[in-house]
Parts: sequence; structure tokens; C-alpha cells
Amino acid sequence: MRYADAAATAPPGWARFRAADVARLSRTTLNLVLAPPGWAPLEDAAAALAGTPAALEIVAAALPPAQAGRLRALAGGVLPPAEREAAAGRLVRGLFWYLAYELAPDLWDRLATAEAIPPALLADLPLDGGRALEVGAGSGRLTAALAWRVTMLVAVEPSPPLRRLLRRRYPAAHVVAGVGHRLPVAGGWADVVASCATFGPDPPLGGEEVLAELERCVRPGGVVALVMPERPEWWVERGYEMTRYAATPVRLAPDLEAFFGPAQPPDRLLLKRAPVSPRPARAPGTRRPAG
Repeated sequence: MRYADAAATAPPGWARFRAADVARLSRTTLNLVLAPPGWAPLEDAAAALAGTPAALEIVAAALPPAQAGRLRALAGGVLPPAEREAAAGRLVRGLFWYLAYELAPDLWDRLATAEAIPPALLADLPLDGGRALEVGAGSGRLTAALAWRVTMLVAVEPSPPLRRLLRRRYPAAHVVAGVGHRLPVAGGWADVVASCATFGPDPPLGGEEVLAELERCVRPGGVVALVMPERPEWWVERGYEMTRYAATPVRLAPDLEAFFGPAQPPDRLLLKRAPVSPRPARAPGTRRPAG
């Protein structure tokens, strides 16, 4: 999702955050959204944080030197209070999900638990032991189904609070920090690469770079399995096969609905099998080596 779209469609809980809360996000997240190629405009961040110098410096310290210098320079400009307030609103709305993951992880965990994955979808996941890589594991909505059906599970999650929760719940899993466009796994390592409600067609949480990373990590003949990605048709255009499932209607607890809006349980599974490289043909008249 693009920044402008995220700002326009943020759930009602965005109003519980302030622009200064952006400085409480992890360095990984701040780099993800503000460093080049830049998802959230530095102009919005500078205008929103100009009135809170301490928060501005925390954010600047997390960025590469060139972007940090530009952020400080932009914050030094003179803008009418109304423009600064508008920028602060856009920034908080645009970064709502990042703020929720890192500053309200208990609420996010309750939402993920309420929006459960349909059992029929979980049963169709192509898991038969082997090694699985889960990307954007969150608080473990999909991890629970993977952990007991594979022999080794690596769960990648950028949010520190959610990583701590994952480690408590799934001590046998290897929980590591990472982002979708730079996965800390060797090429072809996984039999299955899986993700739930994480990626779409737009950077930083999606796009061609993330698509290439997901497919880089799966072995020849292995499968990339995406549960309810954003804009499923974009993935179908790139060779993924989609199946839709009947999801049980969910009514969230009042405080969750007031924060996140109506429930949207996942109901789609998209699968793509990595091609198997053909064996090189033997020259006519040659014999297979003994042994």
C-alpha cells in the first residue's frame, strides 16, 4: 500500500497516537519507512516532528547521514501551524500499522487471534516436514500451524515486541529480525516460504523486490504460500494460484473494533511452486558414471 493510501484508510485507532510516538519505533522500522527509496515523505516527518526536537533527533539518528541532514534542514523551515498539524496527522495515519505492531502489540495480538485463519486453508498448506521460512510472522497467527508440521522453522519479524512474543510462544522456532526485501536466509534454503497478511504490490511491504526475495529463498520444487496478501490479483498476474475459503464471520470485542475497525479474517491462499531445473542432457553415446 502506498503512503497516501495508508494515510487515507487508517483505522480509527490512529487518533490514539501522536507524531512524537514515531520516535519510539525501532531503527529498523524507521529505516524501512523513511530511508531511500523513502516510503513516507521526509517532508511530512520533518513538519510533524519540528515541534518536538528530542523526537526529531531520535528519528534523525536512525537514518543514513544524508537523510538525517535533510530531515533536520526541512524541520528548520517555517510552516504555518495548520500545515504542521496536517502533516502530523498524515504521518500518524500513514504509519498506523507500524505504530500498532510496536506500541500496541497486545491489541494487535488480540486482533490476529480473533481473525483466525480458516482450518480448511491451513489444511491445504503444502507442509510435509522439511524447512519452513515464515516472513512477517507477527505474533504467530500462522506460526502456530507451521511449527508442528515442519522439522525446522525460521520466523522473520521486524518488530522487537512481536519477536519477543514469538520467542515465548514458540521456543523451538528460530525467531530472527529481518524485512521482506532483505531476508537473512540463504537462497534455496526453504522447502516452504510462507507469510500471512503481510505483502502487497507496493514497497516497502511488497513489490517486485520482496517478490524476488520470497522466491529466492525457496528451493527448486518448493512452494511460496501467501495467506491473504494485499491485492491478490497482483500476485496472480505473477504466476500464483489463488483459492478462496469460507471464513467464519467475526465480531470483534468493542475495544478492538474501536481501534482497528471491523474484522477482516483471512480467506485466500495463493501458492506458487518454484521450477525444478532440468538435469543436463547427456551427450549421445556417453555412459552414466558408475558408483
